[in-house]
Amino acid sequence: MNFRDENGRKSTRVLIDISPLIDVVFILLLFFAVSTTFKEEVGLPLTLPTSKVKTTKVKQKNVTIYITRDGAYYIGKKEVKENLLVEEIKKELEVSEKKEVVIKADKGAKYERVYKAMDASRQAGAKGLMVAGSAK
Repeated sequence: MNFRDENGRKSTRVLIDISPLIDVVFILLLFFAVSTTFKEEVGLPLTLPTSKVKTTKVKQKNVTIYITRDGAYYIGKKEVKENLLVEEIKKELEVSEKKEVVIKADKGAKYERVYKAMDASRQAGAKGLMVAGSAK
């Protein structure tokens, strides 16, 4: 297009109205703010080891194994003996949406206890295994 100003010269100045774009961005912002759900995870108070990598929250219901500083195993709020760990994880995996296990161990817990929980999860038939930590 050839635009001409008052003197007959060609003008290339074009104004673009961005107010509809601002409206759309604002509506998207409101949509995401309203549709976001905030879920508080219930569990034992543990001091988790830190990581420099940011973690994502698990949204699906998984089997969560807690390992305390003194080495006790918990599935949810129920304490589980080491020799019954595989059977209890199998029971929990049967009713979970995803067949995944999340291990949350206190940073003072022995590595051997975490490894035994990982091994028991695989024996129980877990499809996925995650070890949780807190981001710094």
